[in-house]
Amino acid sequence: MKLRSAGHLHIRHRISHADMNPESLTKHPLRHAIKEFSAADVAYRKMVDIGVGDFVEYEKAWRSFLHRIERVWTKTQAAVHRMPGWTKIESEISHLRKSDQLLNYLQQARNVEEHSIQELATDWDAKLTAVQIGTKVQLSWQPWDRPLLPVTNRGVRFDPPRIHLDKNIEPLLGKGKAETRVVAELALRFYVDFLNRVSTEVVGDKRDV
Repeated sequence: MKLRSAGHLHIRHRISHADMNPESLTKHPLRHAIKEFSAADVAYRKMVDIGVGDFVEYEKAWRSFLHRIERVWTKTQAAVHRMPGWTKIESEISHLRKSDQLLNYLQQARNVEEHSIQELATDWDAKLTAVQIGTKVQLSWQPWDRPLLPVTNRGVRFDPPRIHLDKNIEPLLGKGKAETRVVAELALRFYVDFLNRVSTEVVGDKRDV
């Protein structure tokens, strides 16, 4: 079965082999984390639906995404922290969340959104230029984007990510697809894999469904 996100993101999942609808997982230990993941996906879809439309609503969806995707981690921790097998995964993912540019940026942006008034993203600046070439005028502009902004948390600046899981993500940017969307897609991919791994390696059959 698949959980589908808008655009070209198709996330395969195996959690309990049930419908990904969180309401169908009433007793699954990861049900609260799954609800947050689904809410993050809804926020992502809203960003896609808005597209080049109202930036205020677009940024609201991005801010909602930040909160929901972070709760996938915290709700998972709360649900399985006493289960065998969790300690190893928690150590590995905790390290990644600190060392990986994309995962760390999302944490810091969420903290900034919660505790400050900093801007997190900005609308497209076409930077339109006109050059006279003979009798003609040549126009040029920047590809459409809604780029992320650096955020500062406790005096430390965190720039928008360019590396994720040791891979350069710059080739995905600047092609008319908003940077916010690219980062959200990559985060959804990471956290659904995380949920699947916890479901398989930690929860397993230790659930009452």
